Amino acid sequence: MIFNSDLILEKVINAPLSAFKIFLLLKGNIVDQKIIHSEWALYDHIEKLAPSNNFDTLIISGTIHPKISNIKLFMDGRLLKYLALIRQDIEKIPEEITLFYKNGSEISSVSSPFFRFVEPDIKEPGDNDTAVLFSSESDHVFVAECIKLLEDAGFSYSQSKVISKPEKRNIVSTSGNWLNELETITTGIVFFEIPSSNIVKLQELTKKEILTRNDLIISIFDKRADGSSGKLKYASALIRKEKNLKRKRAQGLSRLTGGIGLKGPGETKGEERKRILKNKEKTVRKMLLKEFNRLSSQKEFREKKDLKTVAITGYTNAGKSTLFNALLGQKVVVESDTCFSSIDPKIRKADISGKKVLIIDTVGFVTEMSKDITDAFRATFSLISSSLVLHIVDTSSTGWRGKKEYIEKLLLENGVDTGNVVTLYSKSDTIKIKHPVKKGFYYSAFNTSDIRKIKDLIVGILFGDNA
Repeated sequence: MIFNSDLILEKVINAPLSAFKIFLLLKGNIVDQKIIHSEWALYDHIEKLAPSNNFDTLIISGTIHPKISNIKLFMDGRLLKYLALIRQDIEKIPEEITLFYKNGSEISSVSSPFFRFVEPDIKEPGDNDTAVLFSSESDHVFVAECIKLLEDAGFSYSQSKVISKPEKRNIVSTSGNWLNELETITTGIVFFEIPSSNIVKLQELTKKEILTRNDLIISIFDKRADGSSGKLKYASALIRKEKNLKRKRAQGLSRLTGGIGLKGPGETKGEERKRILKNKEKTVRKMLLKEFNRLSSQKEFREKKDLKTVAITGYTNAGKSTLFNALLGQKVVVESDTCFSSIDPKIRKADISGKKVLIIDTVGFVTEMSKDITDAFRATFSLISSSLVLHIVDTSSTGWRGKKEYIEKLLLENGVDTGNVVTLYSKSDTIKIKHPVKKGFYYSAFNTSDIRKIKDLIVGILFGDNA
């Protein structure tokens, strides 16, 4: 049972006439309720709602439905299984209910008169269903991004647990006992920093596959890599991860493919495994260095020939590939709302106002990537060190300021000249409230005048008086 409709009806009727009534439920039982007297206070309250073990359902009742722009992002960030919006009349009688609910990796919905509401059939957990563990310090922005990562890696989750600071001291027993209670779950994903030794202990205790956020990123690399550069990044990150963990087996994330002469590790003895990993690491390191030198030589050649370059970078899903295609006037890169839709940089010649430039579409980054992963992008950062860098920021994305600052820090730490960076704010056609910005400007990649403005910016910066 999702909730007891008779009990909810009684609580709504007893609330003040013009107020919103909020209920938090766990497994159908009300664990908390609150009366809120204004729409602004309601939005403030639900925005601050953090993921918790104490509830899995949120019910909001009022004379109007609150406007939640992205239901899936909202639910994922709070680890909600159900979100119910009840519209009541001026006499406090519930008239209509809209229920949003997790259905595998999707969010489904059903609307009906309140008194005719019938709970929907919900899909049973599948083979790729996992249990996820978060830290109590994680906010809803980080949690929602982690859920997206696991879905892009081919998983979904049906069970979740938020680990408190005291519980972290005994993380193996705390998490291990919880995972052992979940008999149908074969994979647990830990979304906070955990020593490699504890991952191995958790696997031994639970006999389940234990993955981390970085494991998911590496798995997505494997799926997205369609060129030698991407496959090298994948291979490098995977080898370093396995070397650090010293696992007997990395199960589903142990495939090194792409014609680079590497096999996935099987069941080997400890010393033999160390030797195999050492040889693989040496091989991939040489190939990464060769890739870095190749791109550096190309960069030197472009500088010698005075070929101007424009690199497009930013957080994943900010709109980089869409702008890349718009500047070229053709669909070179397939646009996608998945993380790391392409980890292979794309370089194309473009004619902008009669000037020849090279446009570079780079990979989108996410926060909290390990050093092993960022090291694999060393060659990519050499590409980003261009004559002009367009840092694309999506202000419609929750937590966009933190993402913007993260990319700025990442560029600085990897030798990109910040004096060459111009920040542009994408998706202006979807943004209702534009936040004031000191530098740069808003644009839509589907607005021809906006693209013309960006082209004029490029020509003005790269060619100046010679434009």
